[in-house]
Amino acid sequence: MNISIPMERYIRIEMAAGGFVSRAFESMLKECSGKKYPDLQKAIQAYIVCMNLKMKLQKLEHNQISCKLLLRHLMGSQCAEMENITIALANAGCTLDEADVEIVLNPLCLAFETKNLKILEPALDCIHKLIAYDHLEGDPGLEGGKNVPLFTDILNMVCSCVDNSSPDSTILQVLKVLLTAVASAKFRVRNEVALFWDSKGV
Repeated sequence: MNISIPMERYIRIEMAAGGFVSRAFESMLKECSGKKYPDLQKAIQAYIVCMNLKMKLQKLEHNQISCKLLLRHLMGSQCAEMENITIALANAGCTLDEADVEIVLNPLCLAFETKNLKILEPALDCIHKLIAYDHLEGDPGLEGGKNVPLFTDILNMVCSCVDNSSPDSTILQVLKVLLTAVASAKFRVRNEVALFWDSKGV
């Protein structure tokens, strides 16, 4: 079911490193008007609903235990995990837990699949910042490593954003993501992934 959320009710994460995720999702959602990209709409709106609820509960000034119980009762365990995401994204260098990574990256994976430039560019910017701020830790390309399938898939999707018709702005953003990934101490890219990039001409 498509949850309709007026944009004015979208409470951004107004914190040092976390606001970029909310801004990217908001920008992508604006391009999903009507029935366009329903899966992407649902993934972003699920994230927004959870974040809105968490922020509102904080404003109620309940004690920590009451907040967590109410959160779990209203939205289930996935929404309770948003507390960890909020804390991690608030601090550059704080890594998202494996369970939280999927909640944040799922809308980005769906965004890359659209091939819509107005959706691709904020998605690329968001994944670049997630890696640059050390929110993602894993070993894409290493068998048995941490977060391997998801991170390898998302890097391959980043590469697939570029073709002969791509504008310079998109090519630049893809290069920023790849260079940041290679240089990252936490996002440990392996040879197999680099070879895939070579095959794509990136």
